Amino acid sequence: MALPSLEVDLNLGRADGQRLPVRFLLEGEGAILGVAGPSGSGKSTLLRTIVGLKAASGRIVVDGIPWSDALGGKERPLEERSVSYLPQTPCLFSHMNVRQNLLFALSLVKNTGRSPWLSILFGGRKKSLSEIVLRIAERFDIVDLMERKIGGLSGGQGMKVSLARCFLKPARVYLLDEPLSGIDPAGRQFLYGLLPELVREARAQALWVTHAPEELAPVLAGIAVFPPEGEEFVVERTPKRRSRPRGMPFGPRLSGERVGEKS
Repeated sequence: MALPSLEVDLNLGRADGQRLPVRFLLEGEGAILGVAGPSGSGKSTLLRTIVGLKAASGRIVVDGIPWSDALGGKERPLEERSVSYLPQTPCLFSHMNVRQNLLFALSLVKNTGRSPWLSILFGGRKKSLSEIVLRIAERFDIVDLMERKIGGLSGGQGMKVSLARCFLKPARVYLLDEPLSGIDPAGRQFLYGLLPELVREARAQALWVTHAPEELAPVLAGIAVFPPEGEEFVVERTPKRRSRPRGMPFGPRLSGERVGEKS
């Protein structure tokens, strides 16, 4: 059986007006690629291009299926991409409480009764939307916030709610743009464990934009480093784990190259 794979070969536009060649291949269930670099270097642009919010100059291929192929003239519609995206500035509905925000997000998921991801959460048992929302709230430790209006949340609490909403959607790829923004140190440690666990359970892959790649290194397959102006994009492998995370049948694999190197 072929490994789940995310292949990217793009020329990304950057804030400085330059175009940056970005190339990598991420393989394996539960594989997470860290994405690091200075502001304006193209990190968020990469995520938005994979989502389909920006036109791609190059190729994005998931499990052998082209999502974007500029040369072939193919562009998979946004709604047909199995992706869940947490933007850098998440937007929750201020007129709803936390529970209502999560229920609304779940109501947009098609065929919840046949979702493999939601079956994993509940061991294959059918559950109501309210029970599903309660389960994800338990995982993110936000049950005590469920009746609170969004305006009454701290920045860190709002981010945890946004993450819970993101993982309510079954997806092949999770795109997380600085998901620990505003989270206190204890909450960061909690999410360092929970988010990789959810990606593995969903049998998905993820890109995780971070300004602290050294903290994330133990859970990453590698780090995609977006450079300052005039330098090359590079993929750095993280040190091999001494043991596999629980439930991971094989280690994730990553390949990439400095743009301009001969393969």
